[in-house]
Amino acid sequence: MTELSAGQTGGWRYGIHPRAVGMQIRSLGRVDLPIGEALRVEMVSADQGGEDVVHVQYYIATEAGGWALWHSCPEADLAARDAAVQTLTPPLK
Repeated sequence: MTELSAGQTGGWRYGIHPRAVGMQIRSLGRVDLPIGEALRVEMVSADQGGEDVVHVQYYIATEAGGWALWHSCPEADLAARDAAVQTLTPPLK
């Protein structure tokens, strides 16, 4: 399997969010993405202290196996980041 292009994944990280322990889940739901069905987990730091950063983890089921993508961004950028996920396409056709 080839990797997703850098243009598709710029600013994204792969794997489990490094600060997931101790975060509070703000929303949890299933989403359909061009690369497969995903579980979307939206988290905030338990001790946010005025910080407006949102952490989103996607667990994606693809034909090539499971993937985990995550990103952290200010609340104001969340809609744009979620829209960017909708542009990801399968690496192999």
